[in-house]
Amino acid sequence: MSNTKLHVPNTLDAHLQDTVLTFNIAGVVLTASLLFTIAYAAWNPVSRHHLNRVSLRLLVSAIISNLLFAASSIPVFTGQSAGCSFMAFFGMSVFMFSVCMFFCIALNLQLVLVHHVNGNVMEKFYYIASGVAVAILNIAPYAAGQFGYSSGTCWFNDPRPDVQFQWLLGSQTIWILLMCTGEVVSFLFILRYMYLIRKDRVLTSSFSTIPKPPIMAYRSIILRIGLYPLLSCSLNFTGSILDIWLTKNPVPTELQWQLSFVDLCVFGLRPSLYSLLAATDPGFLRAIRALQNDRKSTNSTGTTSSIEFPSSESHRMERFSMNSRVLVHVQPELGKNLPWKAHGNKSRLDQSNAALTPFEEQSVWSHGGAAGARGKPPFVDQEPEQSGSSQAEQEREREEELEVEIQMRSRAEDIARQI
Repeated sequence: MSNTKLHVPNTLDAHLQDTVLTFNIAGVVLTASLLFTIAYAAWNPVSRHHLNRVSLRLLVSAIISNLLFAASSIPVFTGQSAGCSFMAFFGMSVFMFSVCMFFCIALNLQLVLVHHVNGNVMEKFYYIASGVAVAILNIAPYAAGQFGYSSGTCWFNDPRPDVQFQWLLGSQTIWILLMCTGEVVSFLFILRYMYLIRKDRVLTSSFSTIPKPPIMAYRSIILRIGLYPLLSCSLNFTGSILDIWLTKNPVPTELQWQLSFVDLCVFGLRPSLYSLLAATDPGFLRAIRALQNDRKSTNSTGTTSSIEFPSSESHRMERFSMNSRVLVHVQPELGKNLPWKAHGNKSRLDQSNAALTPFEEQSVWSHGGAAGARGKPPFVDQEPEQSGSSQAEQEREREEELEVEIQMRSRAEDIARQI
């Protein structure tokens, strides 16, 4: 019954705007600090390659949008004015753009991993489509004079609740809910696809010898990237439902005041939560570690060291990035115009170093090669042509193994840059 009573102004009302202002300022500081760090890591050649990923660039665009949204939410206007209307238009535009970016992150994962679409090619279309959608959805209410001062903030301000609800639903809420639903569907689709691939590998008799597909090799990174749209989905669902309820129930009851406070806190905490989550991104953390290692190496030697590749204990993606360049440099002619297939059970990654060593040092007991070299059984001399043919076949086999490994790693690096 207390929630149906009209709200009685009290001392908490005076602190409502202060609380929201604190959230906005904290979001601006955290987001600006994170963006500055990312910019420095992208500028430094030691750490730049760790940030070369489509989803991370989309994330940076979303974080910049959240920074602008937090800055536009700081209360500057205390009444209806043209500046307040423009601030509401600007704030809603950058807010919708961030929603579109998080939807594009989830969509890009599905397109690249499941449908094998090139994420680097699609990236520009993500920005173009998001910009066009934001312009269409926000220019119409701004031109109709629907933005202005309302309940201490610059937002939709039509005095008729039903008209305000229609504009809110048609230009913002329904599209946010659709994109949130799309994020959940894409992520569930990726999980199902990963489960089916894992199931197929378990049912395969030569499971231990089949190279892992990129979606399985990078499953931890894929699941980690999926946290961005999931957080966006939870915040947007909560904020949209609260906006609908508050618009349909404009009477200032105690419940309405409490939910209004929660709604403002949800929007105010968005930049801070996104910044904290982005600070734990695998690519960003590897870039920071690369900068720290380079600084330690510089301090210990007194000279600037070259770029160091990660150690063998680091993530699988980093080992792909490290080893493929070495292999391509040693055998550049082996990676040209070759089919993408595995040759039996010879495509393990730990065979690449063996393939580069001389044949006599590897095959000590193979076809009598080493025995003949050490003057032991004479059957090699009796069938020199067969032994030479055997040796040539084994060399071709090792070359084929190396070709497959080079292509595997090249493909893995390409997938890593697209997700």
